[in-house]
Amino acid sequence: MQAVSENNGSFKSSENPAYAQVEALVVKLKRRQLSTKDVAIETATALRKVISGTKGNNPKKLLEEVRAVGRKLAQASPAELTVGNIVRRVLFIIREEHGNAQQGSSDKVGDGREDGGSSRSTHAPSLGSVLEGDLTLSQNWTEEVPTNFKQLVSAEIVELVNEIEAIKEQVADQAMEHVHSNEVILTCGFSKTTLHFLKEVASRGRRFEVVVAEHAPGLAGHDMAKELAKAGISTTVIPDAAVFAIMARVNKVIVGCYAVMANGGITGLTGLHMVAMAAKHHNVPFVVCTGMYKLSPVFPHDQYSFNELKSPAEVSGGGQDAISRAVRVLNPSSDYVPPELVGLFITNAGGHNPSYIYRLLAEYYSLEDRVL
Repeated sequence: MQAVSENNGSFKSSENPAYAQVEALVVKLKRRQLSTKDVAIETATALRKVISGTKGNNPKKLLEEVRAVGRKLAQASPAELTVGNIVRRVLFIIREEHGNAQQGSSDKVGDGREDGGSSRSTHAPSLGSVLEGDLTLSQNWTEEVPTNFKQLVSAEIVELVNEIEAIKEQVADQAMEHVHSNEVILTCGFSKTTLHFLKEVASRGRRFEVVVAEHAPGLAGHDMAKELAKAGISTTVIPDAAVFAIMARVNKVIVGCYAVMANGGITGLTGLHMVAMAAKHHNVPFVVCTGMYKLSPVFPHDQYSFNELKSPAEVSGGGQDAISRAVRVLNPSSDYVPPELVGLFITNAGGHNPSYIYRLLAEYYSLEDRVL
């Protein structure tokens, strides 16, 4: 599950008016009432309210408040990695804005020096200090910041929310580069990002065919097929068991995912691992459409690291046709696909190979926030 510390303070309801919104979000997370995108937006919105309601203008206190709320939300739904992603992203924003404030102060001090040099020149990092980790906590959190520091952070969070809301459009803008005329595309289940991606190609007059694995027992692939057909796309639905048989006729696999792991693997719909292995066997590119808010700085250990078992009733059925209670029925909520089975990520930040994911982590998260 997510790396969450349990002994670093707690979010105090009496000190922050955003408590009610945080508690409401906790209930929604426990009841699994939100999609991944909605989780990201509501988490970012709640954290912005927490920051606005925090007394004072101390960056260190803001970090502590956000981290405390983040632990509370992450514990409400440990398998929902998006919560931790957004919390770490907000922590990164606070650190970045504080760093900008320090930079501004240093520049002013440097401009006032007689030699015109920078006040930071005597503290240049050495290779030894980097290797020994001396720079990990180098920021001076007691230094004064602008009076509008919280407003600056809130503005950045609003930009983050706007970025998340525009994910589908930004990913779809790259569709024409990846889907060519008369290709056969295979997808699995229902993904709004993938649906928008394919509809964008069709809207520009390019003809292609889509094969949809139905994704039993929920049969979300049927809904996907209906939406594709409405857009005028030639669509075929197949049972999940026929994926390997049909893969030889497929030019490309395009799917969505729940989360992108630090090693370049993904978690997604159950059955996705089987689809990826079939694609690998037939040398068919396996492409994942996703937003960068799903990038998680955590590593999976096996198929059960970030998984949950859902009610077996979806599989066993009910009434006289139900499977005997003497039979053990497992209904996992997701599959893990290792990076060696993933060909390309198409994100709102462009296309990336799985091997490049570790570089993106440094652009979105701070190493100090890996454990909430």
